Amino acid sequence: MVTDQKHSSDSAQFQRDQVIRRTEKTARIFGLDKQNAEVYSTLSGEIKALTNRLDHYCSQHKKLKKRVKPLEERVKWLDDNVDELFTIEYCNCSKESINTSSESSSSEEFDSDHAPPERENLTIRRSQEGIRSE
Repeated sequence: MVTDQKHSSDSAQFQRDQVIRRTEKTARIFGLDKQNAEVYSTLSGEIKALTNRLDHYCSQHKKLKKRVKPLEERVKWLDDNVDELFTIEYCNCSKESINTSSESSSSEEFDSDHAPPERENLTIRRSQEGIRSE
């Protein structure tokens, strides 16, 4: 029984070898080996070029990410400072308007000097102060 299994295994291997040989012979007859080699060469070249481009894009992305992170932190810091300055200016203006309104007992129109500053003007002033302090 063991010899029968070995014999059937050998015959199956023999048949596979025959199929492979016939396929190789057919491929040679039709020139498919050369064509396959050319296609493989072309495709492997394309794959290598695409891999290089992808590596380049990945490195560019990492560099840009490193440059953007400090800029985002700087923007957040500036935004926080502008908000704080805006709040301080608004509080100071409110105190001034309270002091002036208690001194003058008449109900005159609200003076535009005591209005809270616009955020854009405060931002411009802050950037000018930053330029002078540097």
